[in-house]
Amino acid sequence: MITIESLVEQGANVKLEVSPADLKMFAESIVQRTIMAQQEERNAAMSRAAEETWLNTRQVRELLNVCEGTLNLWAKRGYLVPVKVGNKNMYAKSDVHRVQTGGKSESVSSYCKKKNI
Repeated sequence: MITIESLVEQGANVKLEVSPADLKMFAESIVQRTIMAQQEERNAAMSRAAEETWLNTRQVRELLNVCEGTLNLWAKRGYLVPVKVGNKNMYAKSDVHRVQTGGKSESVSSYCKKKNI
């Protein structure tokens, strides 16, 4: 049996007579694929989070060579946001690495240069 989905995948250029049952089956297959993709994405995010290494404020200050006031300012601006664990701030090592390498957000050196201008 040829399905709408198989025709779409093949890139067929045909005229179809479609019944409501065919449309329902096609919609259900799209919904099912979307649910599966979201579950895979959620599982991947959870495994990344489980593998994440966390650093305390002292470790981050030493790695980035900044003071605690700078970390507080960056947290307020959303540049490097900590996670509260009890009464301590913990930073994802991947976020600290992003700041070190200048990925997605501006680098520490360009941030400091702007502040000095």
